Parts: sequence; C-alpha cells; structure tokens
Amino acid sequence: MNKLGVVRLTGKSGTKYKFGAYPLDTVFKKGMAGVYVVTKRVRKGSGAVKHREIQLGQTGDLGLPLPGAAGSFVTAGANCICVHGEKDEAVRQGIQQDLTGRHMAAGNAS
Repeated sequence: MNKLGVVRLTGKSGTKYKFGAYPLDTVFKKGMAGVYVVTKRVRKGSGAVKHREIQLGQTGDLGLPLPGAAGSFVTAGANCICVHGEKDEAVRQGIQQDLTGRHMAAGNAS
C-alpha cells in the first residue's frame, strides 16, 4: 500500500481522528476493518493538499468493494481513500456518527 499521507478529521464531539490517505485503487488486506472517507485529493499551487469528502462509511472488511465503488466515486472525481483502522464495530459506528454532520452525511456524496 502506497500511503500518500495523513488526514486528520475532527468529529462533532471535538475528538480528532487520524486517517491514512491512499490512492483510491488501493487493495486492502481481507478482513481489515475501519472507518473510511472517499475523497477527491487535490494538490494546491503551494504544494499543500486538500481533500473534498465524497463518501463516509465504515466496514468490517476494506478488502471487499465499497458501496458506490462501481461508478459514483469516479463520477464525483474521487481519487483517494482515507482509512482509520478499527476492529470494533461499535467503535467504528461511533466514529462514523461523530464525523457525520460535521463533515458530511454517511454514504452520501457532498
């Protein structure tokens, strides 16, 4: 996996979550669980990188295709997936809920 960098997102609670940023076509290990944010990653003229969030979700297996992966990601300009690894489903759901609303609605394009 070619990690592009680190993205930090803050939830409604004020909790900060650290996500690894990877190319959208990254193949993750079967059974790797986590919260994910599909983004359009753009490098600005200054060299800084900006992410526009397209879809937020959580899964028990990042090795399986994500909902919407077949076409809507590409249509929306997605080129990156940011992942926060977490095995516990209840914790993943809590993180997703904390980020929903602050950043975008879960499972919806922004």
